[in-house]
Amino acid sequence: MERLLDAYKRILQEVDALSFNLNEDKYSGVFLPVPFEEYWHSPVKIMLVGRETAGWNTLNGKNTMSRVLGHIPDVTIGQVVEEAVARYRNHLPVQNDGTTNLKSRSRFTQYHFRLARELNIPPLAIVYANLLAWDYDGLTPLNRPQNEVQEVILASLKLLAVQIKHLDPNFIIFASGARRTDYIIKQVLTELGGYETSSVIPGKLWEFKTGNAICFRIAHPRAMRGHQKYRDEVIARIKQLYTQGG
Repeated sequence: MERLLDAYKRILQEVDALSFNLNEDKYSGVFLPVPFEEYWHSPVKIMLVGRETAGWNTLNGKNTMSRVLGHIPDVTIGQVVEEAVARYRNHLPVQNDGTTNLKSRSRFTQYHFRLARELNIPPLAIVYANLLAWDYDGLTPLNRPQNEVQEVILASLKLLAVQIKHLDPNFIIFASGARRTDYIIKQVLTELGGYETSSVIPGKLWEFKTGNAICFRIAHPRAMRGHQKYRDEVIARIKQLYTQGG
């Protein structure tokens, strides 16, 4: 765990402050996932990767890009990472006894819980991650000026790459859609040493391998119009591969 946290600190310290217009700083708090103990004890290790958060810890007015960049007095990068990890540990609607609030309105959380249920593992055994480590004003940061976008993508892909290296999952589901994210996913995969495509249904489902992980890219769980069958297919495919592997 300490190695992962140290990597987070190093990557965040490398973010270029000159890339941002801090007079328009509506970035969220940085999103830094950590594995729960359930992940390490799970017979199948899965990462579920969204695109970006929506208003991740912004309502308190404390978490902006300026905070990550060290522009807030008496706030260290270690403190930023510590706070981000604490927020992450409290994000899932899981009770102290391990049961989950299945009434969540989030389609992403519903898919997370369904994945856990169908694979017969606790929801906390699945690591929820994001392709982009920040949102902007509750929405995608990809609409910001190009220099900001490039810096957000660069830092985010480094963060996600170290997460994957540290967690060494069996399966990664990129539930982020294709139109605006495949090029970012491919940059992450380059950071990890490349990938090999197994099959692809354009805009719907992409299966590929990177390192020891079998990966899938599907639409975000809120997407309809024929995407449901591919979300189902990913679960069935993991069941099949997991059974074969076990």
